Amino acid sequence: MTPGAPVAAAALAALVLLGPAAASAAAGPSPAASASATASAPAASASATAPAAGLLPAEASQAERLAAELRKSPVYISADLPRQVPRSLAPAYAEAAERTGVPTYVLVLPDSDRTLLAQVHDRLGTDGLYVLVEKYGGVTVSAFGVDLPAEDAARIANRTVSYDAGPLARFTAFTEKVTQGKDQVAAEARELEQHHDDDPPRAYISSTDRQNQNLLLGLAVVVIPGLLLSLGLWFARRRPLRPGPPARSTGAVRRPAVDLGKKPPVALTKATAKAQLKKGGTKAGTKGGGRPQPAALAPAPLRRSVLVATLLVTVASVFGVVLAAPSVFPQTIDDPDLTVTRADLEARTTEAAAALTADGGIYQDASAPNPLTPEQLAAVRQRMGQLATKTPVFLLFTSSDGDDESAGDSSALLAQVHRQTGRDGVYVQVDPVGGYLQVEEYAAAETDLSSQFRKADLRYPDRDGSYDDLKISERLNTVLDEVAAARPTGDEGYTGDRETLPELRSNKLPPLFSNDFGGGITLGVLLLAVLLLLAWAAVATARAVLRSRRARSAAPAPARPTSTGPRHTATHPSARQLRSWATEDARALAVRLAAVDQDDPRRARAWDCLDAAQLLLGEDGGSDATPSDLAAAVALARAGADTLEDRRGPRLCRLSPLHGIADGGKVPSWFTTVDLGPTSAQLCAECRDLLQLSGVNRYGAADLPARRAETDKRLLRLPDEGGRGTVAWNEEGEVLPAALEGVDALVQWARESASVQ
Repeated sequence: MTPGAPVAAAALAALVLLGPAAASAAAGPSPAASASATASAPAASASATAPAAGLLPAEASQAERLAAELRKSPVYISADLPRQVPRSLAPAYAEAAERTGVPTYVLVLPDSDRTLLAQVHDRLGTDGLYVLVEKYGGVTVSAFGVDLPAEDAARIANRTVSYDAGPLARFTAFTEKVTQGKDQVAAEARELEQHHDDDPPRAYISSTDRQNQNLLLGLAVVVIPGLLLSLGLWFARRRPLRPGPPARSTGAVRRPAVDLGKKPPVALTKATAKAQLKKGGTKAGTKGGGRPQPAALAPAPLRRSVLVATLLVTVASVFGVVLAAPSVFPQTIDDPDLTVTRADLEARTTEAAAALTADGGIYQDASAPNPLTPEQLAAVRQRMGQLATKTPVFLLFTSSDGDDESAGDSSALLAQVHRQTGRDGVYVQVDPVGGYLQVEEYAAAETDLSSQFRKADLRYPDRDGSYDDLKISERLNTVLDEVAAARPTGDEGYTGDRETLPELRSNKLPPLFSNDFGGGITLGVLLLAVLLLLAWAAVATARAVLRSRRARSAAPAPARPTSTGPRHTATHPSARQLRSWATEDARALAVRLAAVDQDDPRRARAWDCLDAAQLLLGEDGGSDATPSDLAAAVALARAGADTLEDRRGPRLCRLSPLHGIADGGKVPSWFTTVDLGPTSAQLCAECRDLLQLSGVNRYGAADLPARRAETDKRLLRLPDEGGRGTVAWNEEGEVLPAALEGVDALVQWARESASVQ
């Protein structure tokens, strides 16, 4: 670099800052620009786009560089994202932009904000629609001098298009929406705001999803046919043939009974019986010629028709899974189908190489903000000029991530730029956004610059201070100090020839029935075994339960301790009958209670019932007791007897407390319609069964008379005290109505009635 180069570059930067026209005029005759064009001619012929950043000095702002790009084409795609948004998509963006009907300028950048659009508009000086498309498809728009629903259209595109559909898909959706009416677009935007939590569904699947699909196919191709085969074999089995009892070895054979409706069987003679015994009686009928033994079950043959059908269905299910898989899982790509060319991958390195040869060894990426002020950059230029005689330094202000040509490998990026320029020296990459630094030295003889750079810990910014203060200027000056202080090591230098750009990654998904398909088959075999084992256990358990139920139903049921006779069936007993029943039942309960062990838990409840009944009867045996108190004594004695018979319960039968403990469940809901409340009352088992058999539970509300008549058949009625008729048991006396609340309440009321505390 000549000594006057920094002065010429500074003068050119001053002209650029005066305005776009001056910059364009100054860029034409600049010797640096001519040198850039001459040096980059071979590289430009191999690139899809001509180098642009070299036409402006590094002192130009980002907005000025982007405005210069938009003068060439209304669509500018950053060269930093060739694997995400290749520059070869520029015609597709331009075609979509034409649908707006107004001048539309599109910037596809890794990262920026709305303020950049206003700055670019000021530098470009042309009204229209300015659209910023970010790396992952976010659309930001600013309208200058045009009347379009741009803001609402961008909001709709960002909310309705899935993030994995790609930036072009969102931009296309925006251009289609912005041409519609303002009111329609505004209404749609407001509706989307009300459903801000609803994310759009994914447009593509990933390689992991395809692996899961193959795993599922492996499971399906084993489990489904396996289950069908197992079921078919189950239904193909016949019941085992159970042979009849063997014939006796001597004497005449008994002739079987003859069915009058069928042809009588052929009579068995003694000779035929002996022949049968000789043929199979030793194994199945007798043992050692002795007493006949039970014959074993004959094996059951499989039903051939069912077996054949099972095999056909099993094979068809396998073919069905294989043939249906492409329709169920039709996706073949995991990203938008991008055609990334080698020219797309080399666009930025070609652009950077041209700028490094044209602008004194500095490349400022148009997609990235300026990390240095013009004063700081001028100081850096001066130091670079001082180092030029010892070691040329080349600065690249550009970012690097996984979507660039190097797939995030800064060393590969710098090696590619060095290969494009063909100039040895120290190449320094500065990430304007993240603040990362990468230093690579390409020379015939190696120095200790790399080790000094690592020891100084200059690659990453110091996060102890402010997060926004990357201190790029100070760290870059330290790097230049390390370059100046570098000493030769005597080793052969590094040329970077072994560093190559990663190959283009195909976004085609793995085919079906690959990768995890084999693992799915193995897992399917294990799962099928577990399912069959569980099914066998369930069937065995069900059979055991059925056998147990059949055995219980075949065995004679134990006699239930129920009462019979007039005590249980009479609904209109007389006072004499009630007195007789009360004294007999109380005496019987006393006898049974005397035989019960003192530690028996049933004794306390039965004793309370007997004590309450005797208090109601009094010393004269109930001669002066009312019919209501006599009925209460009978109910208490019956409840005590039920307790000793393990028929425990808190309530008595609602229709007649003489029936004892209510073990038949709650009364039907229609009891309240016939004035038999409350709904919490209960019935004895006999009353429940009689009501069920009568059919009144199935009648509707219109059958109220039938229900009332049926309950009157079982409702206990007692003689009233005047002897003029009968009355329902719960409406007579002071003690017996307490039976509605249960046995304990009846005992308490009986004791209180007898003035016993």
